[in-house]
Amino acid sequence: MYDKYFETKRQEKMRKSFLEIGEKGAIRKYPKNSLIKIEGEDVICIVMSGNIKQSIYSIEGEEKTLYLLQSGEIFKEMDYFCGGESKFLTKALVDSTISILHKEVVEQILFENPNIYRDIIHSITRKFRIVMFQMANMTFSDSVGKVADTLIRLYYQEGEEIAQGKKINDKFTHEEIAKLIGCSRVTVTRALNKFRDENIIDIVNGEIIIKDIEKLEKYIRWK
Repeated sequence: MYDKYFETKRQEKMRKSFLEIGEKGAIRKYPKNSLIKIEGEDVICIVMSGNIKQSIYSIEGEEKTLYLLQSGEIFKEMDYFCGGESKFLTKALVDSTISILHKEVVEQILFENPNIYRDIIHSITRKFRIVMFQMANMTFSDSVGKVADTLIRLYYQEGEEIAQGKKINDKFTHEEIAKLIGCSRVTVTRALNKFRDENIIDIVNGEIIIKDIEKLEKYIRWK
């Protein structure tokens, strides 16, 4: 299922396109763990390097991670085209560089290359699907199924091919996975240990390697 929604070549094309137009923006650097505050609706931001996350918080301070963005991905595009400022907290997970494209630059880019609209629509649709899958997972899956479903999505969305299978980037710590699925870090660790005992995954230097995606998919409780 996820392989159809997060087709690798399509994602690579989108990221390459955004990195190219990012050269026309104003570049800002953000150190690891710093908050990224870019106010206003008339800009589109591109992650030129590093990794960032966007989360929402409850009044009590509980965090729910929505998006983990890597180099070549954008944010604030929904604000730009739909109006209203999204109330996300945006944070650099590692040292990161952001390109800020102001309205006059964005409009000139779109005038010169209307195909960029397709990439922006793809980005917005991709984020909608991510939230949709998170909602279905939280509603229908038990704790082990939630972790399995999230790993499968990351396998297709972010995974890097290696000899043993696919490696999930080390930005996805146990704590970050817990924030993605709305459970405790201990629950995530228990599920990962179970998958490792069953030879479905391996964990090397903190990075999760998915060795058998078909066995992992058997834990999914929704379609």
